[in-house]
Amino acid sequence: MTRCTVGAMRSWRLLLSEVAINEVAVSATYADIFIVLREGDALPGPNDWEATVRTPERQHVPPGTYELRGGTPDDVSLSGHAVLRFSNGLQHHFRGDGHLGGVEHVVA
Repeated sequence: MTRCTVGAMRSWRLLLSEVAINEVAVSATYADIFIVLREGDALPGPNDWEATVRTPERQHVPPGTYELRGGTPDDVSLSGHAVLRFSNGLQHHFRGDGHLGGVEHVVA
């Protein structure tokens, strides 16, 4: 029998007060970025973050890769490329597809 151990990880969920998709400001009723830092890593990997954006009105967001930018109420700015994983027009879920800029201040 082989025994597998899972390394420890830490995570953060940052609420966003402002969001832009491909440099276009988006009105959001809710937005966050969820970040995972795996044991032994100094920074999250390119797929170790995701974002959720809820819009008050339907928005057509076709499948693809987008540049996301967000700011938190305490002035942390984050940005990175992410792939749209799900959208029903009101809720849009993105998965990181590269480095998340600004994350250094969060995981320090």
